[in-house]
Amino acid sequence: MSRILSRDYGKWLLVVLAYPVAGFLGRLIANPADGLAFAFVTAAVAGAILGAAQWLALGRHAAAGSWIGATALGLGLSFVIVQALGATSSAAAPVIGALTGLGVGVAQSLVRADRIPSLPLWTAVMTMAWSMGWVVTTSIGVQAEAGWPVVGLSGAIVAQALSGIALVTLGRRRVQPAVA
Repeated sequence: MSRILSRDYGKWLLVVLAYPVAGFLGRLIANPADGLAFAFVTAAVAGAILGAAQWLALGRHAAAGSWIGATALGLGLSFVIVQALGATSSAAAPVIGALTGLGVGVAQSLVRADRIPSLPLWTAVMTMAWSMGWVVTTSIGVQAEAGWPVVGLSGAIVAQALSGIALVTLGRRRVQPAVA
């Protein structure tokens, strides 16, 4: 792996440290159990914090406000769907992760300046990575019933590692012009 790719991957992995802060501050400001508006605020705050950390890691791919706002909106809206569906138990961890990863993946794809990885690919990566992150988080005893808007530290390591692999392997490839 080249130095640039390993440096980008290393910075992306450091975003792991933002997850506990994002979850704690999101829950401190609003409790998702108090209704869907509170669920949105809880997750949007967490999403803004994660979006800011991600932008600091790889900011050249999108404008700061767009990336942070998209991450906040994507997580906020998808977390509302999770709450509305009642997918709030530890047994629903794969669903929580898939829905929130889907929301964040779509929102972030729409603001990436280079669109690499593509919207479908980045959305699939985030859906899978966040789903696996939630499974890991709940498997070590963190209760999804507490209403956390993001995975715990163990799940964050998984989600960031998987999404980081996609960024450094797919994000560096450029579409080659077709031969006429």
